[in-house]
Amino acid sequence: MTDEVKNCPFCGEKILAVARICKHCRSDLEQDATDKASTKPAVDYGIFLLAIPVVTTMLIWFWVSGMNLFQSPSETMVLLMLTTVLGTAIVAAMEASKVGMKTDRKKGTYSATSWFFIISLLWIIGYPVYLYKRKHYGLTNRLIAGILIGIIFVGSGSVINSAIEAKKAEIRDNLQEMQQRFEPYVR
Repeated sequence: MTDEVKNCPFCGEKILAVARICKHCRSDLEQDATDKASTKPAVDYGIFLLAIPVVTTMLIWFWVSGMNLFQSPSETMVLLMLTTVLGTAIVAAMEASKVGMKTDRKKGTYSATSWFFIISLLWIIGYPVYLYKRKHYGLTNRLIAGILIGIIFVGSGSVINSAIEAKKAEIRDNLQEMQQRFEPYVR
């Protein structure tokens, strides 16, 4: 037996040159070039995973930022952000399930259910990590885009939330000032 190694054409991991099936991604290496396209996952929700936070960020800037305080912009923004976190977790879990992701400590991949909870509970880290780890199953690595979109999404939420809180504080201060002005007349 030979000790020569090569990279798997599907996942890029090192395997024996004589291997028929990749030990990392379980791809059939004996298929000819015409069959390689059929072994790629039929599902790729990468663009959708990136679009969800982008759409929410646009809603935060163009809808929530234009609300007055009587329209509850804080609650609307929290609802949008929670929907985004859960939405990306659900889509990632669906994609992971369809491509057959399993928990594998060597690759650092998890099952669909695990990805759902990782992304739901620790979105800012789990979301880009999932976008990176999907490469082990023949999907496009979208780590850089995921990091940039995650930073813009969280940053936008923070900026708008700060503006909302500043406006609330301004109104509270104005009300206290008015109360102090009219206090001598109330007695």
